[in-house]
Order: sequence, then C-alpha cells, then structure tokens
Amino acid sequence: MAYDAIVIGTGFGSTVAISRLAEKGKRVLVLERGTWWVTADKLGKPPVSNKKPIPVWAKEHDHPVQYWPRPDHRDGLLDLFASMRTAANRAGLYQYSFFKQAHVLTASGVGGGSLIYSNVTLRPHAEVLAGIGLSLGDAEYDAAAAWMEKYRGKLSKVVTKIPLPGRDVETLGPDEDYLYLDRVRVMKDAAAVVAQKLGLPAPWHALDLSVVEYDPAPGSDASKNHTFCERQGRCIFGCLPAARHTLNKTIYGKFLTDQSPNATPDVTLMPLAQARLIRKVAGGYEVTYRDYRDGGDEKKVQAPVVFVGAGTLGTTELFLRSRDTGGLSLSRTLGSHFSTNGDFGAFVFNTEKPVHSARGPINTCHVPIKFDGLHFTFEDCAIPAMTAAITKTALTVMDNFAQREAFRAKMEFAWAARALPDLGNLLPLLPDPHDPNSFQTEGEMVANIFFFNVMGQDDASGVFTLDHDRLDLDWANPIANRPIWGKIETVLRHFADAMGGTYMPLPLWRGLANKKLVVTHPLGGAPIGSNVLDGVVDEFGRPFDGSKPGASTDVLPGLHIVDGATIPGALAANPTLTIAAQALKAVAKALP
Repeated sequence: MAYDAIVIGTGFGSTVAISRLAEKGKRVLVLERGTWWVTADKLGKPPVSNKKPIPVWAKEHDHPVQYWPRPDHRDGLLDLFASMRTAANRAGLYQYSFFKQAHVLTASGVGGGSLIYSNVTLRPHAEVLAGIGLSLGDAEYDAAAAWMEKYRGKLSKVVTKIPLPGRDVETLGPDEDYLYLDRVRVMKDAAAVVAQKLGLPAPWHALDLSVVEYDPAPGSDASKNHTFCERQGRCIFGCLPAARHTLNKTIYGKFLTDQSPNATPDVTLMPLAQARLIRKVAGGYEVTYRDYRDGGDEKKVQAPVVFVGAGTLGTTELFLRSRDTGGLSLSRTLGSHFSTNGDFGAFVFNTEKPVHSARGPINTCHVPIKFDGLHFTFEDCAIPAMTAAITKTALTVMDNFAQREAFRAKMEFAWAARALPDLGNLLPLLPDPHDPNSFQTEGEMVANIFFFNVMGQDDASGVFTLDHDRLDLDWANPIANRPIWGKIETVLRHFADAMGGTYMPLPLWRGLANKKLVVTHPLGGAPIGSNVLDGVVDEFGRPFDGSKPGASTDVLPGLHIVDGATIPGALAANPTLTIAAQALKAVAKALP
C-alpha cells in the first residue's frame, strides 16, 4: 500500500501529527516499537459506548495486548519486573536505560510516554523558554491546550480526598482544608514556611491533570466514561479505573475504530515495529524497521513525508544511525544538548503529620520557585502501594552501613535474576497490636514518607553517541557536580524542616550509588537551532541539510521531528504541554 506519510512513535508529538494527517484524509502508517497496554478492570464489562473494547479490537487485528501491573502490595513488584522492556522482552512497557552518569526511564507502548507519566499539563516560565531560545508563546500554548481538550478530555485539579464538583479546590477555607489529601495539605503549609525562610515567593498551586474527575453532570467525562479518579496513587503503573487520558485511548478512539469521527481505513497502526534507519530516496524517504510480530525481520516502507516522534532517546538513536550508516545528511551537532530537565527525586522521612503518600494521583500540586537565579518546580509525588514496603525498607536502612550493603546486594541479585528481592529481616517486624505505629498495610507504611518530584534548569550539556550500535550518553565533566543539585537540595532541606522530617534523596544519589541521576523527562539530542552549525532542526522541527556549507539554513524536505528531542534545554517543568505545542507548530508548517 502507498502511504502519504509515515509516523514513527505514538507519544505526544506523534499523536499530534497523526491527528492533523487524519484531519486531512492522508494515508498514514504508524510504526510503534511497543504494543497495547490497558487495564484488566474493564474486562467482561459492557462497553460504555458503541466502540469495541481495545482488547477485542486488537485481537481482531492481530495486535498483542498486555495489562497494567496489578497487585497493590509487595507481590506487584513481580508484575513490574515482567513489564520491563529488554532484548528478550520487546513487548515490555518500561525501558530503564543505564548510562555512566545517569539512568533514564522511558516507555514503550501504544501511547508512548503517556502510559507512565503523571498526567501533568504545565506551562514553563517565559524566562526559561527565552533562555533556551524556544520560540513558543501564548498562541502556541493555547493551541496545545485546545488540542489536549479536543483529543483527550478536560483537565482536572485533583487535590481533595473526594471529588468536589463545581468547587474551586485551590481556595478551600481553613474550616474545609481537612478535605485536602493529606500530602497536599502538608505541601501547601510547608510552602508558606519555605517562602518565609528563603525570602522568596513560593506559591502553591493545584496541577492541571489529564485525569477524569467525578462530575455528575450529563455529558461530562465521568458521565460518558463511567469512570473517574479513585485516588489509587499508581498512575505511572497504570490506572486500573482507566481514568487517565492516555494516548492509547486517543489513538484508538479517535483514529482507528470504525466509529471514530476521524477514522479512515488508510490510517494503519503497526505495533512491535521498531524503526532502525531512515534513508533519502527518490520521492521521499525509506524507513527500515524490525517487525517483532514476524520474528524481528527487517522490512522497508517508503513515503514522501516522515514524522519522527520516537522519544528523546529513540529519535536521537535513529538519527545517529541514519547519519552514520544510512547516509542521511544531518548536522554535526546531532546528539548534543541532552538535558535532564533538572529531574531530582527525594523523600522527607518521618514527617510530623501523616501525608499518606499512597493516596491520590501521582502528582497533585506544585510550588514554582526562582532560587539563586534558576527556576525550579517542586511537586508532590505519590508512592504506589506496591512499592511501599521496599521504599520504607530502603529509607530505613540507608543510614546504616551494614544494612545498606546487605540491601544493595539483595537488590542487585533481584535485578539480575528478575525475581522479587528477598528482603528477609530487612522488612519491618511483625505488627504489634499494642503499638499504634506498628504499620500493617502498604498505605500505612508510607503514611509519614513524603516524596518530592523536582525539575530545574540544568545546562543541557549531555552528549549522545552510538557505541557499537548502542546508544550511549555522557558528559565531558561530571553532571553530578553541577551547582543546580546543591540548590535543589537546599530548598528540599527547608521543606523537610517545615514538615518536621528528615531529608533523604533517592538511594541512587546517596546510598546505593554515589550521585547517580534518575531522569524521567529526557530532552534534547536533536536540538532546535538557528542553522546547521548550532542545531539539528529549525524552529519547525525540520532537520538541517548537513551537506550544505557554512551556516546553512537549508532543510531536508519532508522530514520532521516532533518530540522532546528537539527541545534545546531544560524546561524546569513537566514537558508534555511544551512538546505538544512545539509539535503543533511543526505540523502546521508541514501541512499548511
């Protein structure tokens, strides 16, 4: 079959491209390296509309389907291990990439990063965008917000223990603040104390979340879908009530089913198809991919237009290989400007007041702070119940050398064996019914552990390369020595003091490793620039032609990058809305 366009990936940028191509009636092939991931909670229940359930449709089209990790207790870790993507498990959901100075967590499945993200829709500060030369303003962000609502659903603020339809949940009075989730209330109160200590504004805000909140009004998302957020605290492991606006639902419901308003038999999704190479050919581009539904055989397909949205790591690897072995003329800056987005995780252990971190969406609220010249976003973060025991154990033993080394050995063995770790006597003792602090449930284990998700302005100095056809990432100077992390820890210690607990960073930063970063919002690798000498793509995501001399602005026609790889630096905020805004800008230029 002849295609008008090929879309590589199904994350935010790719789904934007799919939506615009479908609107114009184009024949589209979508290559996705992963497969479908859905909740098993809906199995056996009648559909809430005239659409077939995804598993039924997928079976009819020979698409494999897998299900979110389920048990909300220690045994759920087995599901997580089974869901990891490896060379032996190409259908895995979570890809955990080990690099010298940082580990990077990404997703692999229909829906891309939306499958494991925290649902946050947040606009970065204008100073941050200006600092990295990203030309996005009100018009672009308004368009992105409109696209989100049209193709995914309304945004909700979920900061209370129960839904409060029609109420402004950011302005509950003192007599009503008991309605806040406990970690929300503690975060809000601590922000006021931190602002006073720093002598800086530290405003607390509820986050806009792509989550269905309960609303009894006829025609509301909750009414139509018969579901809403149940505060299970496990968004990144899959929402069992199916209340999240993940992109697998968008792609299926809007473009693939016969009942979809934009459906066309010319939109084809091919799962377990990993793009390996892009070559320039007469009339367009040839994409070589491995078809893992057919034993991993290499196949080729051509189209005049290609949109690449395989994610920061996937897109950068694909273009490095296409340049080095496929003859694609690209900028020498390819692989540069990798940004960690200032991602940093930390705990406050033994908070004075309970925070009940296993309840609520993964992220609920944020505190933006400009500290010592840099912008930061401090967010609360849930601790999913299935990780409660191991989290409590890890934090309990981190300051005890003997226990820490035993814990490290057990975790390394469990990772290598892909088995549940034998925590033995490292787990809390049997409960004592005489002691109110003798925790028994997973929720109680993390009742006084607050988890922070932080983002800030790093210097975007990481460099990707290919080493024996494998993606590598490194920094010329140790990334852990950058001043940004000290600034983050200074503010976090103030938060810990305000919460009456002990500050403890992630174990890979201190405990199991020495200042190893864990990155969940990777950006860059194919950065926007003004010409071929200082960037890989122009402001519309079109790769510069690397064969042209000097500071050329000539581009490769018909080739477009629409994901986080083009973002030239840290956003100091969750990148979803920015990636969508940039993708809409790029696709509008490509499809006038």
